[in-house]
Amino acid sequence: MATPASKTSFEIVFAGDAMLGRLIDQLRPVHVESSDDQSHIPYFVRRFPFLREYDASTPWGDTLPVFQNADLNIVNLETSVTNHSTPWPNKMFNYRMHPDNIDFLQRPRIHYANLANNHTLDFCEEGLRDTVTSLKQAGISFTGAGHTRQEALGPAILMLDNQYPIHIYSASDHPGDWGTIPTFHHIDYTSATRNRLKDLLTKPHASPPDLKIFSVHWGPNYSWHPSSQIQHLARFLIDECGVDVVHGHSSHHLQGVEVHHGKLIIYGCGDLIDDYALREEYRNDLGAIWSLKVGVMRESERRKNGGKRLKMERLEIRPTVIKQFQTNLLSPTHPDWQWASGLLTNLSGVYGTEVESSDDRLLVDLDGVKIKQEALT
Repeated sequence: MATPASKTSFEIVFAGDAMLGRLIDQLRPVHVESSDDQSHIPYFVRRFPFLREYDASTPWGDTLPVFQNADLNIVNLETSVTNHSTPWPNKMFNYRMHPDNIDFLQRPRIHYANLANNHTLDFCEEGLRDTVTSLKQAGISFTGAGHTRQEALGPAILMLDNQYPIHIYSASDHPGDWGTIPTFHHIDYTSATRNRLKDLLTKPHASPPDLKIFSVHWGPNYSWHPSSQIQHLARFLIDECGVDVVHGHSSHHLQGVEVHHGKLIIYGCGDLIDDYALREEYRNDLGAIWSLKVGVMRESERRKNGGKRLKMERLEIRPTVIKQFQTNLLSPTHPDWQWASGLLTNLSGVYGTEVESSDDRLLVDLDGVKIKQEALT
């Protein structure tokens, strides 16, 4: 029998906050004990009868095939996974989902969950330990927090086609008081943190990465433009630390895209799934699936790219909408798709990034931009 040919192209899907706790967790037959959250469920089930059959597929709507057909899926897990009932003190929102509902992540084939965010420790260090245990048992990789400091710092190493190592690191700039937890990767914008990140991200590995990703929970909620210190850190990660993709999240709404020296910065993915109230000004119900198309380099190209065997070709952005505890793809004829398209075009244009429309998605060229930028240097 002939050996199957190796793949020459891959799709890596990035998405923002997956908040599968609180009311979403309560819609499942097995859920954490919360009389307050559960008291809201009968109202929603009466209004939307399909919620009676809410299962592991329901949150993902018609996005499910996108995830299931991708080679690698990366999200920010914006909740703890625990039955531990003691919340972090003096915190306004504390999210958790029942460990039995980890199939929420298994059904769409989530390969990597960022744990560096402002909800991983919502139910204290015991809740974090439960979260990490659930992910390990489900076969889902993670960094940003862990059972140990090493698990928090990473990298997680995932393989494309069983031969191309992808290194993923994660960190968060908030909450500040979680910086005292050794198993949580907290960062700030000081020179000391930059030096530490450079040491971490450039450390030699037995399996050097063909793609290096930094997933980061940063900045305030509801701000269209990332601060200058966020922009400077993103470019530092590329220029000084060899990062290929900066996967940003936290704002709860879409932010712009920057192509910097041929590398990709997604400043804010927008939320993927949640139960939040609508902030009309920011349209936090609109997010996106960000599909990075990656190809295998020719031998001559590899020598010019530090030995890396993969090249980023283009980013495909498919706007989504969250409604009734479910996320779905928007049709390009829908006014919300057009609104999101215009928003991303304008926000990305600030960084000189061109966003083009093509059928049901938006495109950002990466390979061609890299060639142009190299010609100018």
